[in-house]
Amino acid sequence: MRTIPPFWFETRPWVGGEWRSSSDAFDVTEPATGRTIATVGRADAALAGAACDSAAAAFHGWSRSSAADRGLVLTRTAALLTARRDEVARLITAEQGKPYAHAAAEVDYAASFFQWFGEEARRVKGRIVPHPQADREFFVERRPAGVAGLVTPWNFPLAQAAKKIAAALAAGCTAVWKPAEATPLVALGLVPLLLEAGLPGAVLQVVPGRGSEVGAVLAAHPAVRVLSLTGSTETGRSLMAAAAAGIKRVSLELGGNAPFIVLPDADTAFVAEQLLRLKLFVSGQVCVTANRVFVPAALEDRLVTELADRLMAARVGDGMADGVDAGPLIHARACADVGGRVAAAVADGAEIVCANRSYEADERLHGGSFFPPSLVRGVGDTMRLAREEIFGPVIALSRYDRVGDAVARANATPAGLAGYVYGTDLAACRAVASALEVGIVGVNEWRPLKAEIPFGGVKESGIGAEGGEEGIAEFLDTRVVSMPRPPLPA
Repeated sequence: MRTIPPFWFETRPWVGGEWRSSSDAFDVTEPATGRTIATVGRADAALAGAACDSAAAAFHGWSRSSAADRGLVLTRTAALLTARRDEVARLITAEQGKPYAHAAAEVDYAASFFQWFGEEARRVKGRIVPHPQADREFFVERRPAGVAGLVTPWNFPLAQAAKKIAAALAAGCTAVWKPAEATPLVALGLVPLLLEAGLPGAVLQVVPGRGSEVGAVLAAHPAVRVLSLTGSTETGRSLMAAAAAGIKRVSLELGGNAPFIVLPDADTAFVAEQLLRLKLFVSGQVCVTANRVFVPAALEDRLVTELADRLMAARVGDGMADGVDAGPLIHARACADVGGRVAAAVADGAEIVCANRSYEADERLHGGSFFPPSLVRGVGDTMRLAREEIFGPVIALSRYDRVGDAVARANATPAGLAGYVYGTDLAACRAVASALEVGIVGVNEWRPLKAEIPFGGVKESGIGAEGGEEGIAEFLDTRVVSMPRPPLPA
């Protein structure tokens, strides 16, 4: 059994290049057991404002540093995360609950963004455009936008932050980061690593606090020019409205309702293996996880059998233990929320095929926030399990007769983040993938997310992109300078 690593950081806000005291604090609990593992100082509106002021003051120096120097800080951070993978992963598991293997993969994923944007910093470039007048020319420049306000979620407390922080810093922006209150420890733990990598202390501020307070400051402060949020659609809608007064740029990765379409020629054993990995990953608390699984009527019984066998063989428990496939949900409210969706579906005619309660054998976990990974069949399109994001380890099966009908039903949602298509005829897979109204599609792949590619939603699932060359563009402005062309010397 692994343990929580000794803290290498202070549990207070990081503002102006120092750990700052605050008048309020909150407890961070371990989802697996319910016990308190740390008490963290809470930033109020005044401290959040001071963080914005500090980031604004640091902007001049950081934005004028060379792209090579900024990139070196980021690639060094990637190396430090890799070197300290074990202790960072244990910290993530402790405060978020995901199995250690998932947490270690998150550290790797986060490091890949620091590495990618460390390299991408040197590829930001302008261009010269011919002027209609022969004696003039245009310079088109890409410039850092200003202070970036970053708001990150609790399900990937390090990786979602790495996407935003690395892109913003590579662009030459300074930043104020508000991590989720459920998972502030890894955010505070990243500070010493960034400093060791050479980041000036005031370039990034970390302000754990209430979203209603800190988010309001980020939206209102005149120095903050970019707001980047990963969160629910409702939170994104509120932040976007608040940012409108200052005409701030927003980049939003919001809620999903991902369709997972099993085509009639699919290999059901492969589908079952992939789907279970996807749904047990972080216990289904992933915005891009499969929410609605569309299965041909002719394959349903076979797929149900294969899914049930695998689901009941999985191990659910404390993420610190070896061999655990799924951990707890983030808190008891999340369990009640997912349970309410399942109960409503059953009341409307759906059937719970099986539920894995293997965690109940461990008395230490009786105070934790566990929900049994469940397989539910007969889910109708009007049920909450289909209409709303589940955000839990529930596989919701809906049968279909015609592929075209499955695609139409898949698109009949205001969400458009991710989708999945499984089959052996790649032409058919490509046609279905093209028809889905989502930002990214995995064809026979359960996790098609990498630092090298852009990711973002359509419809109510977001605005903008993270990753790829597009990710850094969220933090850059364009400026045109019209100049006389210098004449040749006499």
